Amino acid sequence: MNPRDLPAPARPRLLQQPPPPPPRIPWLLVILFAIGLGVGARWYVDRGQAASLDAAQVLIARGGLTDLHAAADGFANMSDRTPCRRTAEALVRAQAAAEYDDDREGARAAIARAEPERPQCSDLALAEGLLALADGDLDAAAAAVALPTTSLSRPGRAWLQGTLALAGRGELAAAIAEIEATLAAQPAAIAPRRALVWLHFETGDFGAALQTLARARTAGLAHLGLAADEALLHALLRRELSGVADLADQLLALDPAALGPRDLAHAALARALVHVHAGEPAAGLGRAAAAWPALAPWDAHARRLALELSLEAGDAERARELLAQLGVPEPEASIVRAWSLLAEGDVMASLTALSACPQDHPRVAYLQGLALVEQRRFAEAEPWLERADRLLPGRVEIEVARARVAVHTGEGATAVRKLEGITAAEHYAPRAYTGLGEAYLSLGADSKDLRQAQRALTRAVEKEPRPAEAMLLLGDVWQRRRLKVPEAERNALAWYEQAAAAGLRLPRYREALARYLADLGEGARAEAMLRELSKEPGIDPTTPLALLELALARADEQGAPVPAEADDWLAAAATLGADADAMTRARARLALARGTGLARSGNELDKLLRKRPWDIEARILAARVLVAQRDLEAAETLVRQGFYAAEPGRQEVATGRLFIAWGEIAMKQRKRKQAALHTRAGFHRMLGEQRPTVELLAAVEFATDIFLRTEQHKLALGMTRDLTEALPFHGDAWRLHARALFDAGDSPKAATRAINKALELDPDNVRALELRAHVAARAGDRKTAREALARALELETREPGRQRMREFHRRHLGE
Repeated sequence: MNPRDLPAPARPRLLQQPPPPPPRIPWLLVILFAIGLGVGARWYVDRGQAASLDAAQVLIARGGLTDLHAAADGFANMSDRTPCRRTAEALVRAQAAAEYDDDREGARAAIARAEPERPQCSDLALAEGLLALADGDLDAAAAAVALPTTSLSRPGRAWLQGTLALAGRGELAAAIAEIEATLAAQPAAIAPRRALVWLHFETGDFGAALQTLARARTAGLAHLGLAADEALLHALLRRELSGVADLADQLLALDPAALGPRDLAHAALARALVHVHAGEPAAGLGRAAAAWPALAPWDAHARRLALELSLEAGDAERARELLAQLGVPEPEASIVRAWSLLAEGDVMASLTALSACPQDHPRVAYLQGLALVEQRRFAEAEPWLERADRLLPGRVEIEVARARVAVHTGEGATAVRKLEGITAAEHYAPRAYTGLGEAYLSLGADSKDLRQAQRALTRAVEKEPRPAEAMLLLGDVWQRRRLKVPEAERNALAWYEQAAAAGLRLPRYREALARYLADLGEGARAEAMLRELSKEPGIDPTTPLALLELALARADEQGAPVPAEADDWLAAAATLGADADAMTRARARLALARGTGLARSGNELDKLLRKRPWDIEARILAARVLVAQRDLEAAETLVRQGFYAAEPGRQEVATGRLFIAWGEIAMKQRKRKQAALHTRAGFHRMLGEQRPTVELLAAVEFATDIFLRTEQHKLALGMTRDLTEALPFHGDAWRLHARALFDAGDSPKAATRAINKALELDPDNVRALELRAHVAARAGDRKTAREALARALELETREPGRQRMREFHRRHLGE
């Protein structure tokens, strides 16, 4: 109560009372209160500082770049009374500089500010070691690994030890042990886990690397550096490349300040690899080149990916430049050089180089297997691939290669299922679509399988950096459809030509083109290619034999002697390991061309037929030997026996060529009518058997020549009409039809249209030009006849043909 609360009459009396004595101040209590207030204030401040320290340690353990920035700023803002707070700031900024390539000058300044704390703060020396690593001074960084640590610095030292071990400055096992011990004491620390991922990868324990990364991602869900690690690791393993592309795109779209230059470079490299496997090598190489400056010299895995990416993109020159910069030791350098040869398509040189490398090295097994598959030496490839799969597990390109081997070892259906699964889950997997198309092709000539093969191979051409194999197989697809689809023959030739251009270093693409040209009847172009190929290493044993067959056919057509190189080609085929039966057939062709050694060839062919009675080619050659020995009856008997010699596992015999051979024998027997009918039957069977164009043309020319001589024009026209329907884009098919129309004499306009079509398709066809002159002369168009004949004379190289043309000109066109 106070005076103002009292009633008014009493107030004066209260005021009149004498004043009370002055109060006595309890100084002891005041002093005690003051002391207590000071202690409380200090407790409050200390509690706040402790909370800030705890928060900083949580941020450091989380380890993201923004976390480290926040922790460093927190230390900078703490009271000067906080022990070693400038050293802690320096340590955190040095960790950011080393791990993320972040603000090295800021870290250097922080270390300078912390210099007064050096006597009592040992962590400053570790901060200097981390900054030395950021600067690329590995010796100074390595000296810091032996320094003592505090709870704040131990995770950083463990990360530093692991990173130096990856750079070849320390034992991998010791680094793994130290990191595991650190994580046992401080399980929340993320930076050591990042190093541990790559240590497991370096030791070849890819499963442990993936598991460690998965655990780290669980512990640090918001850690963007771990996301970059995930993209880089899966890119190096060639796993889940679709996911790699999505993740890398998300990271590259972020504010660069959130990720740091090094992790941005890692994301860019991972994305670059997917570009390469998506058939965009230029984009991939561009991204990789942009990322390269941000990769520290000790960033071995990222730099290795840049090197491998160059090889997979086919830029062997860039790979060699990187190899020189990286200072890769032996034998790894030799392995990379062998890989660069494979990247250039020089498979034989690559295999030779690999044979000089340590055969127990995982990369040697990996490259040997892939190179042998490229060379289609599937039986040899499988052991290498099996070993590579064991030493480098989880590599999708090895899975694809093994599935391609399965295609050629009678497991086509299994390979289709495997490759369908791979393309669905890993549609950037190298050669996956090529393998799938190859697998569909192996199932047979069913139109559905061919369409599926075509779709898969077209996708491969769009996606793969080196699609020569897919182009070759697309040629095979169209070749199988050539008698059913009008444009198939042209499409097949276009794909074979593209494959030959894309795979210049590997002869088999040009060998395939040469064989197809021979099948089309373009013997001169095919022979020229095969002559060049016969001088190269790594060719197929059948190449010299194919060259021999073409050269003998040309010599026979021109009435020229047997080529002088014939025996050399036979010897070359034998040296290359040609099949013994193929050699027997080749020797028989040469004996027939020379007219000598027929008895010996006959005996060899007889032995072959006793072993393989279904060998139609050997049977026909044996019959021709008998014809040359004037034993026509035995030749006819031999051919007719072939109609009943079915290959094991097949119900029917492909009789088309046997009918043609029978027709040839009948002509020798002067049985023209039978010869023509046998040949006509053979032609229609050969259409169903999908025999080569050159054989169809020869059969029709042989039969129509007989039909026209015997004035059976309707039969001749029927055959040539069927031929133009089967080969609508082949000039010789229209030439033969024009000849039949011309000889029939009742359709001059149709004959003109047919021969014009032939010359439209093949303007330099000498026989078509000569026939055009005949057709025009009969129609009274002497100007056109002279022009066509003049052009034919320019192109004709054989003297008998030139004499025939000059005689026609003299008789029908005047001098």
